[in-house]
Amino acid sequence: MRSIARDTALCCGLIVLLLACAEATGQSTGKVRVFCEPGACAYVLDGKNRLSDRELTLMEGPHRFVFWAPERRMLDTTFLVLANTTRELKVQLRYSEEYIDYRRKADRHTRSDRWLRYGPPVVAVGAGAWAGVSIKRAIDARKDLDALEDEYYNASYPAGLSDLKDERIPAANKELRDARTMAYVSSGVFVASAAAAWYVRHKLRNGPPVFEDKEKLRFDGLVWLPGRDNGGAWMASLTLPIR
Repeated sequence: MRSIARDTALCCGLIVLLLACAEATGQSTGKVRVFCEPGACAYVLDGKNRLSDRELTLMEGPHRFVFWAPERRMLDTTFLVLANTTRELKVQLRYSEEYIDYRRKADRHTRSDRWLRYGPPVVAVGAGAWAGVSIKRAIDARKDLDALEDEYYNASYPAGLSDLKDERIPAANKELRDARTMAYVSSGVFVASAAAAWYVRHKLRNGPPVFEDKEKLRFDGLVWLPGRDNGGAWMASLTLPIR
């Protein structure tokens, strides 16, 4: 009786083993060739493995792919693998909204930076030269008027006195007034442009906008790291810009 029971148990074990082998061998595999644009993309397969391989051998059936590349949006898709068949998976990733907004701000910063970096200093230099010429003109006009006044006080003939009083001295006074006005205006423009150049230089220290790839943070958070005793944990990353 014991021998019969032992043989029966052995037969049952063999049958179970054969059924398991048959079930295992019944699952076929297929190949997947991955074509991704841009070429630097990576993907998470079935929520567990982060890969960049361009050819895979997988069990037949549906598989989940989550694609990502720098500056691009993630693409979450399901791909059906057929047994004993090679299929192509073609993916083109679009730029993320964060990157588009960053590029817009960066281009605007570049244009304004070019003008702000060179415009105010050039204006300040030009205004300084204008102020210098205007001040020299006012000084020369003051000297000319003083010389005419000395000539007027030392003149002894009536015709010369009349010409000085009616023509030359009034003209010199007008020239001095015009020169002073121009000197005041040009000096004010120079001070304002110099202050603007200093302010712009101080403002440019903030630097260009910084791109924060939020899609990368979400993509990194998809990876499952297996642990002991059939456990594991989801991997996440955090980027802190240090200036």
